[in-house]
Amino acid sequence: MSSIRLLVAGVVLGAAGCGGDPAAVGVLPPEDGGAGACGSAGASGSAGASGSAGASGNAGASGSAGASGNAGASGSAGASGNAGASGSAGASGSAGASGSAGAGGGAGTPGALMGTFQLTYYWVAYEGEYSGAATAPLYDESCGVLASVPSSFRSAISLEGTGRLLDGRLLNVSGSCACPYSPCFLVADTAHPWGYGVQNRALVPFRSIAVDKDVIPYGTRVYAQELDGVTMPGEAPWGAFVHDGCLQADDTGGAIVGAHIDFFAALEEHYQTLDTQLGLSNVTLSAGGSRCP
Repeated sequence: MSSIRLLVAGVVLGAAGCGGDPAAVGVLPPEDGGAGACGSAGASGSAGASGSAGASGNAGASGSAGASGNAGASGSAGASGNAGASGSAGASGSAGASGSAGAGGGAGTPGALMGTFQLTYYWVAYEGEYSGAATAPLYDESCGVLASVPSSFRSAISLEGTGRLLDGRLLNVSGSCACPYSPCFLVADTAHPWGYGVQNRALVPFRSIAVDKDVIPYGTRVYAQELDGVTMPGEAPWGAFVHDGCLQADDTGGAIVGAHIDFFAALEEHYQTLDTQLGLSNVTLSAGGSRCP
């Protein structure tokens, strides 16, 4: 479950766990845009226990990293274009300060070995993947109704932290609130076409990872040996490139603790492709070095 982050006041909602009530958890420190992990990291392990939502970004783990792990309760956004009543929901525009997904390192040598890290995935939920009457309201921080959606999608976006509506808007959890339903949400701007990470960072598909900041500080570039040379799914500019192994710590999550990274795959279908192709539950990380400056 990728839970989300927000950008605003720094209040981080202790997010819903795997199917839990997002309003029932505590508040995280302002510097941590909350996020959680609902996906398992083994071939058939169970989902992690918690997610969280924060005021400065989104991250969590919705899919398992094992070869046959369950993707969890998340809808996927479509690959490209605007989301109409029957279209897929995509993201367009630039990635903000982080650049495009394909722009990473290349030549050069990774730095010091950091060790083996658990791998999970997260992505953007998509309203079109959820059935039911659109009767569940999503509120902004002033308790204005941003949209009414199927209750299953409301649960998913609260869990994942980011979700795309049928009308194309991308919503992020903004934190807990006193509205009839909590958490509340905000509409992501064009500088954050895939959602917010910590410190107002723009999430970048196949580049952004959620981390434990006590293990990998925010903004750190790292090298994942197992991803080097792997073609990413999807379409340019976000996908369809050969990965160089370079990743950046752009997010965090309540269930991302210790030697654990949560890899932002953008769409659930991309997670499924990578999980089938790679079957990884762990990756070997090194400091970025001259490979990932």
